[in-house]
Amino acid sequence: MSDLFWTIDSLVVKDNVLFGFGWIFHAQYDIASLRFRVMSTENGNPEYIYADCGKPREDVGRTYLNHIRALNSGYVVFGALSDTKHLDSIILECSLEDGSTIELSVPSTKIIRFSNDYAKNNNRVVLRQAGTLLKRGLHLIRSGKFSSLFDKAKRYIKGRPQTALQKPDDLVSLFGRQEGKNLCVILDHDLGGGANHYRDRLVDSIIREGRSAIILTYHVATLSYMIIVRSKRLNLRYSIPNMAFLLEALAQLSVGDIIYNTAVSFVKPDEIPQFLIKLKALTSAPLTILAHDFYLVCPSHFLLDHTGKYCQIPELEVCANCLPRNRYGFATLFIERDISKWRAIWGSLLAVADEIITFSNSTAELLMKAYPQIESAQISIKPHQVDHLTGRIAKIKQTSSLRIGVVGQIGFHKGAAFIQQLSREIKRRGIDINIVVIGSIEVSCEPSVVSQTGPYRYDELPNLINASGANIMLFPSIWPETFSYVVHELMNMNLPVASFNFGAPSERMASYPKGLVLASMDAANVLDELILFHSKIYLAH
Repeated sequence: MSDLFWTIDSLVVKDNVLFGFGWIFHAQYDIASLRFRVMSTENGNPEYIYADCGKPREDVGRTYLNHIRALNSGYVVFGALSDTKHLDSIILECSLEDGSTIELSVPSTKIIRFSNDYAKNNNRVVLRQAGTLLKRGLHLIRSGKFSSLFDKAKRYIKGRPQTALQKPDDLVSLFGRQEGKNLCVILDHDLGGGANHYRDRLVDSIIREGRSAIILTYHVATLSYMIIVRSKRLNLRYSIPNMAFLLEALAQLSVGDIIYNTAVSFVKPDEIPQFLIKLKALTSAPLTILAHDFYLVCPSHFLLDHTGKYCQIPELEVCANCLPRNRYGFATLFIERDISKWRAIWGSLLAVADEIITFSNSTAELLMKAYPQIESAQISIKPHQVDHLTGRIAKIKQTSSLRIGVVGQIGFHKGAAFIQQLSREIKRRGIDINIVVIGSIEVSCEPSVVSQTGPYRYDELPNLINASGANIMLFPSIWPETFSYVVHELMNMNLPVASFNFGAPSERMASYPKGLVLASMDAANVLDELILFHSKIYLAH
């Protein structure tokens, strides 16, 4: 126990959902898995929610300078339980790479329980989380990273609901006579990333047309439904009690179109298709479904099976065995864990859609594999517009030795574990090859092999790549990405790029002169392929 360091920054329980974050690391061993064991007085069987660990925590790294694992000690837990009304105790189970497990009792003082007084409890959550983020920001102040601190604070303050709407009429009254006509209603998560960037540009175009948009989303940090109201005059965020509240308000407004962007992170996700079907019937507005991920196919929206590998959408019998054991993506939010029911309810939504849009041929093929009743004529393949990309050419200065560049926030589904394995293979061979992550990686890697720049702003990317010395770019995502702005940007910069053999990236690599579709996902084989690729690009002449 003396070698284990940990804390819980925030742990919120509302209805049947648990959300929390904190940090934990062991002085000697990497953490193999982290899960919360929840016991209730009514149910004698424990329920488990796994945490996503290995996230960067610069504040912890600075506090524990002598512990290399402190820098990637952050974790986030989010999932649903069958019963939290009779919650008795929560135990944090930390399994280490040496095979041992340490059990930690979670103090009741660390748990925020929501009561019927929503506003009071929401304020408690916000104040505690804001206090935690302030503490985390102190090290940024001491190190002079004021812009990073400002960005963190701005994202948190901007992201949370400003207040709660009390009745549907309150939403209706926000709009002027013209603003409430021909509304666009969008259902989307609010977690950031490519889907949100797409939505933001979509809303901007709607506003330029003189229209308004209502975005239904879910604010994970406070476990509340939230609507974002956008027009030329309005940019507001409100919490609402449920989706029925919004349906009642929209019955009094003029809805011009309905867009499903993604429902990832919503609690009770099995209720979303029926909500959208009711809204379409109520308003007679056309419904467009956008396939940014594979939540339409499986609650594990990156199509990772219970072992953490890309499943390729097998037979339903295989899925039925996998889903109850699957802890990836947001699978635990679907309590029933019944893949046949999931496909039935989301298939009903696809059946009434006026248009289904994918951003690559690969995604369309996978969607039709899961839903054979969909015909290719029902799907429109429209790659993302990339006019906003810089188009700057990278200036590679060093080509004699292989330096592998990886761009982005590299979590598990983006290939963090693979990069860890690759770094160990490089160290085992004792060869002069380095990996530089332009961004952050959510796992501890060999420090003699892997370096990282930390979070960056989009316009900084070309200069960061130039400064990194990277000459071969690796896109290590382990799921079939539906597009990937990162890959497109690297291609625009005329850089050599390698990716695994699935999804939209490999689709583009096949026709890119400096592209390599990797034949293997084994770290040793991939390293051999990258060495040959480097030699072909730079040393063959």
